[in-house]
Amino acid sequence: MPRWQLTPVSPLSVGIALPERVVTNEELCATLKTSPEWIERKTGIRERRFLSDGESITDLVEESARKAVRQAGLTMRDIDVLVVTCSSPEWTMPSLGVLLAERLGIETPRIIDITQHACASVIYATYTASCLLQEPDVRNALVVCAEGPSRVTDPEDRLVRIFFGDAAGAMVLTKTAGDVGLLSYDLGNTPSPKVALAATALLNGPKTEGDPEIGPYLTMDGPTVWQEATTRVPKSLAAALDAAGVEVGDVAGFALHQANLRLIEHIAGSAGIDMAKVAITVDTLGNTGGASPLTALWRLAENGRAKAGDVIAVGAIGAGFLWGSLCFRLPRDIRVEV
Repeated sequence: MPRWQLTPVSPLSVGIALPERVVTNEELCATLKTSPEWIERKTGIRERRFLSDGESITDLVEESARKAVRQAGLTMRDIDVLVVTCSSPEWTMPSLGVLLAERLGIETPRIIDITQHACASVIYATYTASCLLQEPDVRNALVVCAEGPSRVTDPEDRLVRIFFGDAAGAMVLTKTAGDVGLLSYDLGNTPSPKVALAATALLNGPKTEGDPEIGPYLTMDGPTVWQEATTRVPKSLAAALDAAGVEVGDVAGFALHQANLRLIEHIAGSAGIDMAKVAITVDTLGNTGGASPLTALWRLAENGRAKAGDVIAVGAIGAGFLWGSLCFRLPRDIRVEV
């Protein structure tokens, strides 16, 4: 993939929103045939957040967006582009992006929903928003990625349920000047049935004799996911850094998809990345899908690894399978609420 040669675009701020309910490994084991120690040993996850009955994805999306816009020092009227991603919304229609714009008072007509990119959403949403910001007189974009996997995973499936948590993350992007901002990107995909979540139309549609049984829950083949992630993500990161003319050691911080800690450690080792530079949120939030790289970017900023002049990299894979990486040189500190 090429070096970014269009108008520079840079992240200004990141906001995250989490459900109030904390779910420990011990609580999960009340319905799963496993142990808290096994979950932590295999995944590095100790707890995660689940939406309660009175909470919604839309509420999390709104909260994270308000935080990001506030930290950017902007008003909702300053948002010219809105890209919202969610593979587990409460509603297929109406548009989550349109609902969010109405709640926030965002008046732009440039609203896009990305619904099937799952854990890779932030890469494609950021790329899309950066392209839309090339239009004259368009300056600021709000990217919001949210997921509620607790509602689409089988409470009795110990091989899937243990990984996931609910969250939303939002990032404000703005046009900048000079040799800063988005330096390069890498995108890729390959189809696979090894990660699957059936649509309502398929679940409720007519069946014919011999059709396979399809359930309402997310399914994943662990070995395939591991193989794809540990192969694709290091190569994607290397391609993006090479296009940017940046060495791995020159990167101040990496915001990677938080699938599970063991996977992140393997990817970092394959890519020659110092784990001290890798933001970790999966230990207390679990795999929050499309929101997870933004929770990691938030943690980078909180830890002082996303300051003016720093080079940062973002990488993710998901959705059976899409993957990608982004490389930025920051013109200013990324602002977050702590």
